[in-house]
Amino acid sequence: MDMEIKIDELISNGKWIKNDIGMGRVQCSKMVKDAKELLILIVSDTLDTPICSMVEKILVVSNEIIIFYDGQYVQKVEKSEYERYKQFLDNEEWKIIFNKGVIKELIKNKMISEDQGFYVEMHETLEQYMKNGYDKKSSDTICNKYHL
Repeated sequence: MDMEIKIDELISNGKWIKNDIGMGRVQCSKMVKDAKELLILIVSDTLDTPICSMVEKILVVSNEIIIFYDGQYVQKVEKSEYERYKQFLDNEEWKIIFNKGVIKELIKNKMISEDQGFYVEMHETLEQYMKNGYDKKSSDTICNKYHL
């Protein structure tokens, strides 16, 4: 499947991506597009609050999509900011992301994407992926489409 289409479907289906981040920790991320940019919302049972960051780059590596976000400039998502995020999250999701056991609740409520091959990383690891090889043509096409 065309990687651009996979990205478009990921955004339009409104589902969360579940990633194992090591040492028994799991995070869920949701990529969304506002009027100007791609954003990534991230929740985890180890985070005190959800966070949001700009997507910096997307690479295609071995037919998998790695979404890099700016780990230095993440914004805490506050419970009082629903108006700011309501175009991306419905009221049920909003309540879930501020609860303990957020990952279990997202799974229980079938809000996790069944699609495989999406990973979310801080941009600090970008250089490592670029050195180890990636699909430059597909990656450049996606980044150009989303102005990354």
